[in-house]
Amino acid sequence: MVYKYKAAADLIKENIFSRNYKPGEKLPSIQRLSEKLNYSAETIVKAYKQLEEQHLIYSVPKSGYYVMKNGDEIDEKERVIDMLNVYLPDKINPYKDFYHCMDKAISIYENKLFEYSSPKGMPELINVLTKHLMNFQIFTKTENIFITNGAQQALYILGAMPFPEGRAKVLVEQPTYSVMLRILENAKTPVIGIKRTHEGVDLDELEEIFKKGDIKFFYIMPRYQNPTGFCYDNIQKKEIVKLAEKYDVYIVEDDYLADLELDKRLDSIYTIGNKERIIYIKSFSKTLLPGLRLGMAILPKELHKKFIDFKHSIDLNTPILTQGALEVYLKSSMYKFHIKRTKKFYKNKMELLKNLCNKELSDKITWYIPETGLYAYMETKKVSSETLEKILLNSKVLVSSTRNCYIEGFRHTEGIRLCVCNASDEDIRKAVNIILRGRKRDQKKFSVD
Repeated sequence: MVYKYKAAADLIKENIFSRNYKPGEKLPSIQRLSEKLNYSAETIVKAYKQLEEQHLIYSVPKSGYYVMKNGDEIDEKERVIDMLNVYLPDKINPYKDFYHCMDKAISIYENKLFEYSSPKGMPELINVLTKHLMNFQIFTKTENIFITNGAQQALYILGAMPFPEGRAKVLVEQPTYSVMLRILENAKTPVIGIKRTHEGVDLDELEEIFKKGDIKFFYIMPRYQNPTGFCYDNIQKKEIVKLAEKYDVYIVEDDYLADLELDKRLDSIYTIGNKERIIYIKSFSKTLLPGLRLGMAILPKELHKKFIDFKHSIDLNTPILTQGALEVYLKSSMYKFHIKRTKKFYKNKMELLKNLCNKELSDKITWYIPETGLYAYMETKKVSSETLEKILLNSKVLVSSTRNCYIEGFRHTEGIRLCVCNASDEDIRKAVNIILRGRKRDQKKFSVD
């Protein structure tokens, strides 16, 4: 269960770290944010109080709440180690390059910027994407690609729209992307789960679920899963595809970090399987700019009309300027340079974290740290994940328990997600030491719920 005030706090944090709310800027009033998010004023107050405790915002009596100013204006003792949020550090932030691409797009598409365009997406961007996807061994036609306002919009449409044969339930890995669970809840879509470990899913259990014949689609993140960083190998992917084809189940593949893949031998589900039963989702937010709300979906032909009808009811079209800028960016050498630099950055972060955990935590906490990606996972065993989350928060280290990544009532392990985006090498060392100290101090006092 996700508490509403935590969900509200997460949304505010996303806006802070994507710079929608800038350092020193006044935040929306409690009443205004309450109306916007459809939460009670009490919920918003609790969310603001939580963010204030985390030193992300501060209050001014009779004025309101403000975003904490830049790190160089904050006392070192008050500095927060952020291993929670996705925000690209300056050394790999392509803001200046993308700003140039937006300028270029304005000059190229000036006549289109103030006109409605197809809800399907700009043909120019879609043409570039068909070539771009070939880098990942994904081959498709332009008519199958749909541009969306981030991958989240594509997932919402798929969760809400009817599928052929009238099937209703969505199967998700456990744990899974917490936003997807909220999407399905808001769409009033029945959801069931299947346990996923670093070794994959139980194929016999998967077949039993598919056999029942009521699965609308199976939502999976094959590589660098959020929240665990788990990756399927090609063997398990092929077995999942076989079962899905045997029982006519659609697969929704969320491949949000395809750009960071280090092993070119690892194929996507889409590459392996039947293109008429697989929906491929890709986002450009996590590897480019979090505030860049652009995503895409490759859809089987029989889903085209229903998908575009639903999208058109949500918005008339995805913004032309950002579509044009992405087209310019992908065509240029800037993209290749950025991805090369970004791969190296995340690979080095994960190597450091893995070395520290091998040295300090090998027989104390079960962990999974992928070769690259944004997230690592630690299973806390005898210490509840919420307890460890509080211990770290008291030490000004932001992490997230994976509890909100499970369906309510699904038996789960106690784990925390560590995001390496915003943490310096020294931050990572400090966080590991705090985890180690916190476990020693509290393992006798606390147990898994």
